Amino acid sequence: MMNFSGIMVGVFPLEIFLMSLSGIFYIFCAAFLWKPYRKEGNELIGALFFFLVYQSLNMFFMGVEMYTHNIVYSNIASLAVFVGSVYMLKFPFSSFSKRTRDSLFILSLIVALGVYLWFMQTMERQMELMHFILWYDLIINGIVVGGFMLMLGFSAKEKWFRVKALGGGSGIVTCCIVANSAMLSGALITSSVFGFIAPVLILGSLAFARKNQARV
Repeated sequence: MMNFSGIMVGVFPLEIFLMSLSGIFYIFCAAFLWKPYRKEGNELIGALFFFLVYQSLNMFFMGVEMYTHNIVYSNIASLAVFVGSVYMLKFPFSSFSKRTRDSLFILSLIVALGVYLWFMQTMERQMELMHFILWYDLIINGIVVGGFMLMLGFSAKEKWFRVKALGGGSGIVTCCIVANSAMLSGALITSSVFGFIAPVLILGSLAFARKNQARV
């Protein structure tokens, strides 16, 4: 159950204000990552870029839904998580051949959209979707993708790739596991705090690695 503190920021409860603000913050962070993503074109930067994009949509529309109580907005937020997870899974799949990667991407997209459409069949299922999507995001993006990124970072021999992978993985885990766990327990402010920390870890590690790489 979500507990509101009663603190207001203008006409918005603090928790809703922070949730929507997080979404805006994430999209600005994604904009900063767009150029490196286009330049480097690797699956690690791609996963981090799509993480920031889908989370920006997810957080913003979740905040709007909590304020308006219009379930359409939570459905949009959930769709962003489903589609974002498919693009993030391209990173763990990157060790496979191109043909296999493409096949797994299409299969993952079909499954994700199929699950989403299943939830859309009735109002009762739509009401359950927001709770489900928190667990889905925690497991698929947090444990699978974030965990894989951390594991790869710890085992990487190239120093600056290790910094990027560990920083990126830490950011994803902070948002998808820690922040989602806090939200599932009803601690919205704690969830928002960790939500803000995640992109700072990601962009900070990437900026630190790029700066030092340029000196070599």
